[in-house]
Amino acid sequence: MDETNRNSAKLDIEAARLQSAAADKGKQEHDSKESYKKLSESELEQPTTAAAPPSTGQVPVAANPDGNGSTMVRENGNCKEGEDERMLNGGGGDAEKEKLTLKEVEVKFVPEKNGDARIDMELDVQQTFSGMTKEELMKFANDPFWVRLRWLLFALFWGLWVAMLVGAIYIIMDAPKCAAPVPLTWYQEGPLVTIDERNYKTHADTFQMFGAKGVIYELPADETYLVDTASVENKIKELVRTFNAKDIKVILDLTPNFVTKDDQLFKDALEGADPALRSAFVWKQAGSAPTNWLALEGGSAWKEVTSQQFVLAQFGPDRFDLQLNDPLAKEKLKSTLRHLAQLGVRGFRLVNAKHFIIDRDGKDDVNAEVDDKSLEHTHYGFWTHSHTTYQDGLGALLQELVSEVRNATDGEGFLSVSDDIVRPEVFTIGENSLGMDLPLYGDLENVMRQPIEPNSTIIIRNDITKTYDEIQKYNSPTGGKSWIQWPYNNGSLVNFEASVYNIFMFLLPGVPVVPLDVLNYGNSSHSVIEHLEQFRATPSYQHGTFGISTDANGTSIAYTRQKSGNPGYFVVLNLVDQAVEADFSGVEGIPEELTVALTSENYQVADIAAKSKIPSKAVPLSARSALVATYVPK
Repeated sequence: MDETNRNSAKLDIEAARLQSAAADKGKQEHDSKESYKKLSESELEQPTTAAAPPSTGQVPVAANPDGNGSTMVRENGNCKEGEDERMLNGGGGDAEKEKLTLKEVEVKFVPEKNGDARIDMELDVQQTFSGMTKEELMKFANDPFWVRLRWLLFALFWGLWVAMLVGAIYIIMDAPKCAAPVPLTWYQEGPLVTIDERNYKTHADTFQMFGAKGVIYELPADETYLVDTASVENKIKELVRTFNAKDIKVILDLTPNFVTKDDQLFKDALEGADPALRSAFVWKQAGSAPTNWLALEGGSAWKEVTSQQFVLAQFGPDRFDLQLNDPLAKEKLKSTLRHLAQLGVRGFRLVNAKHFIIDRDGKDDVNAEVDDKSLEHTHYGFWTHSHTTYQDGLGALLQELVSEVRNATDGEGFLSVSDDIVRPEVFTIGENSLGMDLPLYGDLENVMRQPIEPNSTIIIRNDITKTYDEIQKYNSPTGGKSWIQWPYNNGSLVNFEASVYNIFMFLLPGVPVVPLDVLNYGNSSHSVIEHLEQFRATPSYQHGTFGISTDANGTSIAYTRQKSGNPGYFVVLNLVDQAVEADFSGVEGIPEELTVALTSENYQVADIAAKSKIPSKAVPLSARSALVATYVPK
């Protein structure tokens, strides 16, 4: 067989192999029926013996044996039985032909110099990857290299696991803690009710009915350092016994900054030759009054006790001021507090706190800048008293007394003041802690007694805002924000009924300090106070935010108490003498609709009662009335 015939035979073999592969694929997917298509006239005119190009995989066109001239071509590339053999007759033998059809053949056309093309056909033997057998792997099981590698990976895995565990624990421990809200103590829960000797025995049940957490009894000033005498001690024991039976704590108002002429400490200082005994007092030797300091009731504040020996006595001629930062005077006060704690007293409010420390080397006073032009140099208010009030060290002194009270009462008691501290910064320890529990600050009591004017809502709002913002700067001695006293000490409720006053005051951030008649004002008083105390026990009141505002017309004032996840409280007060519809829709967090929870006794709006729905843009209020509404904060 010449070279040309041999190449032609190889091409035929490749075509046959491709046709066989296509046929196998067709059998797997669909049935293998042969199909034919009728050729066009132009196709019929082509030579019937021409071989198909190697790249198409088609067989030569065969004439139809029926003699009608039509020619058909196979579309699926399959050959009838026996046709493979006819195409392989070109040479190579049966063995070579079979070998070529079973192998992958790579055909290469290599051009020659004379213009002919040489065809190279190579078999591409496929190789499949197979892993090592178990026997082969076991040969390496004890190889030192692989043993070390396995131990290294083992140690690395557990080392990383332990490192992640330690890291997770560190992140948890080092993450900022969300401190749990500190619950209010008994004296912060309130209310605290002021009493006197005339009514407390006959009204003990009434105090309990109104939920009083503590009663405040003002001990006569001259009896402060006589609590160890039989008469005073028995009086206090009876007081404690009466209210302990009703689960009500007793609080005493004490006046610790002076002693009388009969006090033993003063007698020892007066009669003793040792100057150290006089250190508890402001004692000076001079030919006349050492300075121009005035007593509170007028006249010189200096008392000449012996020839040219003067002692400071601001509160009366026979009441001698103690220098309470002196060890002798301080210990005298501490022993009094300890003795009262043993008798069952659990709270103390100190009177005249701003006078506790005196500038021993102080010079003459200077006149103050006051608006009251009727004051003269003989009046106490004419002078600044810069050497006898608000001296450095007041905060540290009070903090020391707070610690003494807590130790004596096993942490249950508290110590505060009964007067407006006026200048909170003077009573601080460090930068942001007050030296007392439950400070008294602000002028709201007097502001609410003033005649109602067009700008009264703004005055009240500003006073409450100033009070709250100032006190919130400081922590209590034991941590947490300071809780303020809201006092109502004397006088009648001129502008508002008692129910109106209570509704507005009870939900302010602090504790009401009121006399019994403010609570027990009428038939509905018990119900109103009971509801208010329930509101005070909720998270929105005890730990919620506080915001205060006036309505769009300036006739009403309202504030909110709200905590995330809890219903908010909306307290509103109408100051004018006619009914209004107050617009508070612009208050932050307030929804369009509120639910009435409590109204004052004089509230008279048709179809509005507890659980009624009211719009926040038109809160209906009758003259000089108040209400509490609940809402879901936006």
